[in-house]
Amino acid sequence: MVDNTFFELSSIVQSNLLSLSDTKTGVSLEEFGIIIDTVCNSLAKIPSTDESQNAIKQLEVNKPLGKLGPQRISELYTSLSKFIIQAASQNISSSQLESKLKTFNWSSEKIDRLMKVFLVNQSKIQAVLRLYGSSPPKLVDVNWRLDYRLETNTRGPVHELMYIIELILEDKGRREPLTFTASHAELEDLVNTLKDACHSVKRVALLKLGLQKKGNKLTHEVQ
Repeated sequence: MVDNTFFELSSIVQSNLLSLSDTKTGVSLEEFGIIIDTVCNSLAKIPSTDESQNAIKQLEVNKPLGKLGPQRISELYTSLSKFIIQAASQNISSSQLESKLKTFNWSSEKIDRLMKVFLVNQSKIQAVLRLYGSSPPKLVDVNWRLDYRLETNTRGPVHELMYIIELILEDKGRREPLTFTASHAELEDLVNTLKDACHSVKRVALLKLGLQKKGNKLTHEVQ
């Protein structure tokens, strides 16, 4: 058996995974396989800004999943992603994973399908998670100054403005600087990229809020 304190899942994720029980859902083994394959393949790659949204859009236009609808696809993709990330980060054994999956009352075919694709991608997913760490460094301060570059060793005379940016990062109580230079155009590109990242975070937050409200509503109706 898997200790629930060791493998914690939110009530919304639990509810969505329990809904995959053959007695509660019309999600076939084929549909389940398409979704879990997409989840694991997506998590096994270094994510781009809109990786999850692109994966969900691909599932939405997948003909075999047409009857599920966009909202149901998004819920299942998000919950299965969170489950897989938790399983990979905790490095649970095959027997622990199987025991946990049995608590969702899935068919043996669905359990076998998830375990097979997870074990194939487990090392890749763990490698991606290690890139970010359990608690990535926090940005606590920024310093910058503007220089005027007259020439370079490789390009000769350039006469251009150059920004020198110093990011102060804090990791486990220790502060370290990260310094880089950028032209005006490169700095504008960085700012636009950060704006895109902020918009993506807002979309994910709104999606999570919507799932929470739906979960609370379902809990209230059950009570």
